[in-house]
Amino acid sequence: MIFMLHFSLSCSVCWRFALVCCLVLGSLLGEGIAPALYAQDAEELSMQELDKLSFDQLLDLDVLQVASRKPLAKKDIPGTVTLIKRDEIVRSGARDLIDVLRLVPGFEFGQDVNGATGMGTRGLWGFEGKILFLLDGIQLNEILYANAPLGNNFPLDIIERIEIIRGPGSSFYGGYAELAVINIITRKAEDMDGLMLSGFGGVMQGGLGRTNGTLAFGKKFGDVSVSASAFIGQASRSDRTMLSADSMPLPMFGRQTLLPLNLNVGITWQGLKLRAFYDRYHSTTWTGYGTTIGDKPVNNNFTSLGIDAQYDIRLTETLVLTPRLSYLQQTPWQFNDPATLDDNSPWVGAFFDKTATRALGSLTLSGDIVKNLFMTVGVEGFLDNAVAAPRTPLGGLFQRVFDNQGMVLRGSNTVSYNNIGGYVQGLWTNPIVNVNAGIRVDKYSAVPLAAVPWIGLTKVLGDFNAKLLFGQNFRAPTIENIRINAGVRPEITTALELQLGYQLSYNQILSANLFTVSIANPIVFTTVNGQESYFNYPRTGSTGFEVEYSVKDFWGFVNVNYSFARISDNQVPEYAVQGRDDILLGFAQHKATVNAGFRLFNDNLSLNPSGIFLSERFGYAGTDANGNATYRRYDAKVLLNAFVQWREAFSVQGLELGVGMYDILGANYDFIQPYNAGNQVLPGPGREIVFRAAYKLSWN
Repeated sequence: MIFMLHFSLSCSVCWRFALVCCLVLGSLLGEGIAPALYAQDAEELSMQELDKLSFDQLLDLDVLQVASRKPLAKKDIPGTVTLIKRDEIVRSGARDLIDVLRLVPGFEFGQDVNGATGMGTRGLWGFEGKILFLLDGIQLNEILYANAPLGNNFPLDIIERIEIIRGPGSSFYGGYAELAVINIITRKAEDMDGLMLSGFGGVMQGGLGRTNGTLAFGKKFGDVSVSASAFIGQASRSDRTMLSADSMPLPMFGRQTLLPLNLNVGITWQGLKLRAFYDRYHSTTWTGYGTTIGDKPVNNNFTSLGIDAQYDIRLTETLVLTPRLSYLQQTPWQFNDPATLDDNSPWVGAFFDKTATRALGSLTLSGDIVKNLFMTVGVEGFLDNAVAAPRTPLGGLFQRVFDNQGMVLRGSNTVSYNNIGGYVQGLWTNPIVNVNAGIRVDKYSAVPLAAVPWIGLTKVLGDFNAKLLFGQNFRAPTIENIRINAGVRPEITTALELQLGYQLSYNQILSANLFTVSIANPIVFTTVNGQESYFNYPRTGSTGFEVEYSVKDFWGFVNVNYSFARISDNQVPEYAVQGRDDILLGFAQHKATVNAGFRLFNDNLSLNPSGIFLSERFGYAGTDANGNATYRRYDAKVLLNAFVQWREAFSVQGLELGVGMYDILGANYDFIQPYNAGNQVLPGPGREIVFRAAYKLSWN
């Protein structure tokens, strides 16, 4: 279930883990759940036993680490958070991360150049360096632009849980976590305890829309735990027809494709954690930037290799020192078809082939300093390096030198930058109000120093829960931002949030969150005389609220949420909607979702419907007779989905089968470009029948 303040009875492994963590946490904070409840599986708790739990105790039944080194219950986390569990993902029949994250309040999606799709939140475009994606704590955003493209590119079957900060988090994580943090936590060896094979398929009106396969293994051998997975697939972005900038129809089915390959290996031994992953995300696209249209689709590829090692050294009973080394090698936005260098091709000038690396080292000390005071102190440094392919045109090189007419005289194929940063975070629990506070300071070698503080106050009173959060966050310029404009500066975000929760009954929780987010000096991609550029505009931001309601009983669960965002003081013309100052390009002002699961006869068979409502949006719609950009209103959409899951199918232990349909009503969702770059809307998948089959072979 996707909600901010909730409890779940869906995954016994998660519950056991959560309850143990809560017992430890309770002893530290002086808050606990009756010991008798820990002696039994949470799935076996009766409604009478649940009824005896206070709101405070219900909130302790799930703990997260997305905003703290210390596992915390949601009420104590210094941020507005969402937890998505494996069981929810599987039951929903989600095709990819877009389907999963679309149910989160405030999250929405748009298109960038080259047919790539990314995410925004609370009415603001966050694709380029404003939303941090993590895989088991390892950065997934690419280094050149800080993008994290989405769409049929990650194996959902290896996810154990997704921990989300629905708000700024760079005061803890650094420069890409300005508007949100999404940490994907994969299944541990103990979670899998065997071999799993799964397949996922989809049929669109035009034919077979997607086929994905996952093979995963996990096993604990004494003190050593090993997990590994492989994921490969193919999908058509859509079976519909898109329009070029001059309204030329371009059929998408089989031409705009998504071809992922993902390998992931994890090893743990006592306090040592090792992780390595390889991700190759290839796609084909009709479109480049604006009016760049070819007579055939061209490859647009993202490739990443990551290695991470960290070791928890227990200095005392309460203090842990964690050194960490990490290495990333990425080749994003690889657009190097021969046509991009052919003067007779419409793709000429679109060549892009650069590899970036980041070598990172950090040292973190965390633990209880005194009773009721938990501290985390960390230092982090990394070295970024980028190399442009030999065929890179002069204008695409680094450290360029210009003549008096603005023409590039020379440049370099390589560039390097470094960053040194540190942060301190404290959690002080007391009878009056719990206080979370901290500050982070970063100095990237090419830009001024950034220092961002934050503070969060949390309190539970009977059935009420409250949080008051204030913080500053930053987004540092990236390698390509600086290459294009060496004068670009970090943008600074100031956020204020008030969150309230109330337990209506033992199985119902209602919560609301009010927020205001203001971005000073936003870094914006634009064009000047047909040339790409980056500028710091004065300001943009949004204000709004999010409401969530959840209920769970023996029959299943229902989660409902509504989010509203009104743009405030936008001074970025590339984002603006003509005649409107309360909404930005590509985003709906109103969003409502329903996500539910109903048991059919028993818990092995379930019907899982979901629905998303998006109010009107605005986007680019070609040019007028004078060549000026025109915009149009896109009607409200209702996306209705349903999936039937059958566990232990045909009484075969470990066999799961599922069938469902996405976009039942044929609403035909479009990805709108949230800034003025001359791209028509990118059609999403139409109505699609989906199938899933998985089999787990336990290894005893």
